[in-house]
Amino acid sequence: MKSFRPFRSAALLLAATLAGCAVPPAMLRPAAPAKPAAAPARHGADELDAAMVGRVLRESPQSPGPALQARVQSLIALGKTRTAGEQLQLAMLLLIRDDGHDLDRAQNLLESLQPVAADAAAANFILLLLHQAQQQRALAQAQQSAQTLQKQIDQIKSLETQLQNRAH
Repeated sequence: MKSFRPFRSAALLLAATLAGCAVPPAMLRPAAPAKPAAAPARHGADELDAAMVGRVLRESPQSPGPALQARVQSLIALGKTRTAGEQLQLAMLLLIRDDGHDLDRAQNLLESLQPVAADAAAANFILLLLHQAQQQRALAQAQQSAQTLQKQIDQIKSLETQLQNRAH
């Protein structure tokens, strides 16, 4: 339904806010064991942590429009040189755009990000976005089924009207 599109960006913001607690417990990734204090944490372009998730959320366009389209095109143009943060941003923006091909691409991007999640919060946020992609796909399929059924109902009504007209 087109009427839900303005709420997708709000849903992403809500998802980000609730990332640690909104994911069903069966999907939660346990927190990584504590590292010794002597070993510094590795922060690279291939790693996704809670701070990077926050940055991506702050820097992303929150509603469909020219800014979102331009950002999606620039991220797609980067190809395989995208960082984990850019991949996450692209997946989120594709979910906001909500096109059938976009959902597949977003899901693939999110699945490729799961191994590079540096902490439980980032991993849970990725799982939450994957769940949202699945829900959007289910909604699209339900809408397609409803349209198909409505066409069949209209055809039956038309046949019924034709039969009634012939009977008179």
